[in-house]
Amino acid sequence: MNRKVNLLLALILIVMITGCSKLSSMPLPEMSATLDTDETVPVEVSTYSWGAKELYGGPWEAMEKKEAEVVPAGSEIKIKFDSPPDSMLIREHFSKNKFKDITDLNQFNAPDSAGTYIYGVMATWKKGTAVYAMKIQVK
Repeated sequence: MNRKVNLLLALILIVMITGCSKLSSMPLPEMSATLDTDETVPVEVSTYSWGAKELYGGPWEAMEKKEAEVVPAGSEIKIKFDSPPDSMLIREHFSKNKFKDITDLNQFNAPDSAGTYIYGVMATWKKGTAVYAMKIQVK
């Protein structure tokens, strides 16, 4: 009887490992950010919890030392995913721990004031959540 229990537990463990490996191979959805002039703004994944994989960090840490994409003041920035999320939230980041919610729509306008700005786009699907980061410089 003990041998049957051990075989059953081994079988359950194998099924769980196989299932988790399939979940971890699911690719993250890709996001693009486009100006109203059709120019693209570079985007990076800063955080995710997707299938069995996780990455921690935030938009500020991901973009702090990156070059900013120069955009005209007031430019419309459109967000698009290759797989539409169930929900989305765009935030402006002022530091590692300070941010404000901008919109839950798929577009926003760059500020009118000159400066460098970091944004995070948090999107959620049934398979998980990912935060994408971008850095712009308004001139």
